[in-house]
Amino acid sequence: MRHAYRQFGPGTLYTVRLLRALDYLWRHLDEPLLLDRLAEEACFSRFHFHRLYRNLMGETVMESRQRMLLHRAAGELGRADRPLARIAARAGFASSAAFIRAFAGRYGETPGRYRQRRLMFLNQRERTMRQVEIVEKDAVRVLMRHHRGPYMEIGQAFDALRAVQGPQQDGDLPGRSFGMYLDDQAQTPAADCRSIACATMPERLWDRQVDGFEWGKIPAGRYAALLHAGPYAELEESWDWLYRHWLPASGEVPGATPCVEEYLNAPYDTPPSELKTLLLLSLA
Repeated sequence: MRHAYRQFGPGTLYTVRLLRALDYLWRHLDEPLLLDRLAEEACFSRFHFHRLYRNLMGETVMESRQRMLLHRAAGELGRADRPLARIAARAGFASSAAFIRAFAGRYGETPGRYRQRRLMFLNQRERTMRQVEIVEKDAVRVLMRHHRGPYMEIGQAFDALRAVQGPQQDGDLPGRSFGMYLDDQAQTPAADCRSIACATMPERLWDRQVDGFEWGKIPAGRYAALLHAGPYAELEESWDWLYRHWLPASGEVPGATPCVEEYLNAPYDTPPSELKTLLLLSLA
């Protein structure tokens, strides 16, 4: 198998090992974090693993894990029936107070305020007019990583793409990231939802192959574009508004391309409240 990865360029063996550690981290979020176990998954000495991870991913293992756990917690806070203490415990915090401090530090508001804002003002936000623009988009060549499971967990596939992309080199153009969502979460069991994490890659990596990834395109065409500002956990509300309010009144007909999101900045270095996502609804 190693020769297949070697086609993707120098340093890819490091990427393959890092992907193993990332996969293990995502699959064991509800268990205590053991750096020695992650180093073992990546086949690196524990004395060097953490430095390699930080330099290749741009964040420490602890920062990655807390980002993943708080993102999941933000999704759970959208449910009124989920007690705060239970969400805090599932996010790995021994007390609600510690969870509140960590959540507020990343999201800019307490979990209680975040939940209140989402639940109490949902109907008001739905009635609010939003700016939708009909745009023509060119096709974009991307490397794809398929994900099957809850959409809130597609970050695992994006972390894998980030590991493949590696540190930016001189001459590389800034990368773009997209998500494609093939199923309706209201109709499809979460475990069966299909999505695709996509990212542009430097030209020096084009047409090279790596197991678990494939090359493809974000299709060209007409799209209804809506800018969403805020945490990814709230994206579904903006999609619902597009389908429930804008589309029926627009006279437009949906096209054949699945729902597309373009992520204009990244959760690795941007507070959730400042994230910007362009929702792209295909039009016939």
